[in-house]
Amino acid sequence: MVEFALVFPVILFLTLVAIDFGRIYLGWVNLQQMVRIAASDAADHASAWGTPGDPIEQDLYQRRIARDAEQINCVLPDPIPVPQTGGVTALGAHVTVGITCQFSVVTPLISNILGGTVLVSAETTFPIREGVVATVPGGGAPIVSPPDAGLLGTPRSGWAPLTVTFTDVSTGSPSSWTWDFSVGAGGTGTGSVSLGTALSQGPHTVIYDCAGTPGDTCTFGVSLQVGNVGGTDTQSQADYVTVTVPPATGPIAEFTGNPLSGVEPVNTTFQFVDLRGPAVTYTNWEWDFTSDGTFDATGGSTSHNYPSSGPYDVTLRVTDDTGAASTLTKVGYVVVQDRICIVPDFFNVKKNDAQDRWTAAGFTTLVLFQPGNGNYQIGYQSIVGGKIDPQPDGCSSVVTVGP
Repeated sequence: MVEFALVFPVILFLTLVAIDFGRIYLGWVNLQQMVRIAASDAADHASAWGTPGDPIEQDLYQRRIARDAEQINCVLPDPIPVPQTGGVTALGAHVTVGITCQFSVVTPLISNILGGTVLVSAETTFPIREGVVATVPGGGAPIVSPPDAGLLGTPRSGWAPLTVTFTDVSTGSPSSWTWDFSVGAGGTGTGSVSLGTALSQGPHTVIYDCAGTPGDTCTFGVSLQVGNVGGTDTQSQADYVTVTVPPATGPIAEFTGNPLSGVEPVNTTFQFVDLRGPAVTYTNWEWDFTSDGTFDATGGSTSHNYPSSGPYDVTLRVTDDTGAASTLTKVGYVVVQDRICIVPDFFNVKKNDAQDRWTAAGFTTLVLFQPGNGNYQIGYQSIVGGKIDPQPDGCSSVVTVGP
């Protein structure tokens, strides 16, 4: 018993040391695996750390690292190190991930010697494969095509200061957006912009100003780059926004419209906006909705129906009681989109109910019927139900159904 009492502290100490170093070794093994997983993830999303980058993907990466570290009792540095690409995120380049963890020491004597924690590091390098796994047939994922960039700003012209709303109309499911609202600014005046760039989808509201003498103009270009795992695409529009310094005295033509966009047909109501107040007495308002140089309506407020798709300029000319006139054209002020026609599903619908179902979906044509016995249940239709079918002239497709 005396001998056991003498050696027990030594045995206990050695056991605790073995447990401590075993814990740290196991942590190092787990850290190696964690780093490999992180590097593999970074290799699949390398553009997130390129230019312009993807803040959403970066945040997801940080969350994954934090979650994995919690599972292995690893205390991470703050901030968590980001993958290193050397500024090159192209296919075939390399991304390096290095992570250092703090693992706690429970043995008192060891902690007095080494401190309360031990730093353990791991690092690995993976080749960048973004765009390969997702786009090559047989690579492990469906083929993903790059998005098609598209942007819409309204209004595109007016008096300074001008408020313009920019909307992303890209197709192809982009996951990142980089806006530049002042590309190639020019004109006779001195222009300024309230928002130069943005990295989210939007919509974004930008205020353009122009300083100078009355009649001076400032022009601004705009660009949008969108991206996904399949690649990137950019749309750039030079001289997209034009801002004019208003006259110092006399009438000013200014107006608002609602709605400014929609699916055909769009009926927009326009309202004159008085920027002068009682200083000017207006006597005449003339509106041009067709950009043909002739005025289509008069009055301080009016409306116009746009039956077909396209961007439309709107012009207002106002006259005061002295005979002085002011004219304003807002370029691309109203944007009308093609009607989207959704083909209904006729499966198991009775023949006699088909036309009502077709008409209720917005189609103006008659349903054609294949021969069958009586009021049969429909099992065939020539246009697949649920198909979204753009129709420039309205929902006019012809459908044939049968048993």
